[in-house]
Amino acid sequence: MSAATEILLREWREADVDVLMRLRNDRHLQAMLLARVRGSDAGQVHQWLRDRTSGPDSLFYVVATSSADRCIGYVQLASIDWIDRNGDLGICLAPTEQGHGAGTRASELAVEAFRKTWGIRKISLRVRSDNLRAIRCYELMGFAHCGVQRRHVNLDGAWLDVVLMELFVDDRA
Repeated sequence: MSAATEILLREWREADVDVLMRLRNDRHLQAMLLARVRGSDAGQVHQWLRDRTSGPDSLFYVVATSSADRCIGYVQLASIDWIDRNGDLGICLAPTEQGHGAGTRASELAVEAFRKTWGIRKISLRVRSDNLRAIRCYELMGFAHCGVQRRHVNLDGAWLDVVLMELFVDDRA
């Protein structure tokens, strides 16, 4: 495993807020995540973190480097249905950390935690159809294509297709 993939998942800390605020205010990054920058100051990031970590239908972890325990992003499972044991995966990494295996490793760690700790059996995700690197990563992890939402999101004046993917994590046990 390369140094870039030596990461861990943990709860958020106050020291992470500045990094998370930069990620939430990065227009290009948010567009790749099918989101829009709405302007987040430290107070709004704190509220966002409280919502993500205290709600009954979400799990949230900071992605950090193992060596320096430095926040480089986050991974979450949202819209969890605890009866059917499924939810929607989301991952965000700082642009400087992308393309070195950290996203794949963080996703693998998260999928295992969701399965082993929380009993999640199926994980779904949505990804821009032009985000080929992310799609390939998900395919290598075992996610299967299960649909396309055509011209589903309008970002910067362009209608974009969204690829739907799913992974049955209980098949990985």
